[in-house]
Amino acid sequence: MLQKNKTQKDWVSVAKIGRAVGVKGEVLLHLLTDFPESLKIGNTYFTQNGTLTIQNYNKENSRVKFTQIDSPEKAKQITNLILYTTQDFTKEHCILQKDEFFWFDIIGSQIMEEDKILGEVSEIERLGEKDFLVIKTAKELCKNGLPKSFLIPYESRYILEVETNLNPKIIRTQLCKAILENS
Repeated sequence: MLQKNKTQKDWVSVAKIGRAVGVKGEVLLHLLTDFPESLKIGNTYFTQNGTLTIQNYNKENSRVKFTQIDSPEKAKQITNLILYTTQDFTKEHCILQKDEFFWFDIIGSQIMEEDKILGEVSEIERLGEKDFLVIKTAKELCKNGLPKSFLIPYESRYILEVETNLNPKIIRTQLCKAILENS
């Protein structure tokens, strides 16, 4: 169950609500998560307009029925809303494999190459099938004429180690200084 005292910065997007389908108030879901197993009957999710609880969910055709929605008219009113859960719920219900991390654990990490801070992960973008770290370049490097931001592909070729248990969090890289200098 979700905690009402969580702020929006703790929210993690799970799915976008699509068009209404049928006469019972069902809608299509467009997944925004790498963990579709987190969508279960009985789970409650935040939206910009309140909470929604899953009554029925068909993974095969991405159809969902929420307990609060009982007509096509009400279903149309929630079209394009985003379903959110909390970071705590995500950590509790989504199983990571070795060397996998939640995006919210990586955002805010310092990018370090050869013991020099290149910048900080400000966000993560998925372009096609690949994830890219959006790096806000360190101020000292910007003063030297380097760009204010750059992208790092999230691939083992560039990412050597991710240490989210440190404060500040550190991502050790290789070849990323060259990406920055050529951006």
